[in-house]
Amino acid sequence: MNKQSIGLDDDLYAYLLEVSLREPDVLRRLREETAGMPKALMQVSPEQGQFMALLVELIGARKALEVGTFTGYSALSVALALPS
Repeated sequence: MNKQSIGLDDDLYAYLLEVSLREPDVLRRLREETAGMPKALMQVSPEQGQFMALLVELIGARKALEVGTFTGYSALSVALALPS
């Protein structure tokens, strides 16, 4: 199975990512680099990162604080969604 946040089979999960995921290149590269690490399962899934970014935009957040990171995927997802 793929690392994912919801219980879908591999084919359906691949379809979900193909049609809905808008992952910036920097996040994709970070996710791929992290995938080879021993504790890679600690990283949030790409759809979780995208959801976190959506929440940042919906609430109009201007600042964010993340306490504890692994390789920073979720922190970067949030930071990219914040206004300049």
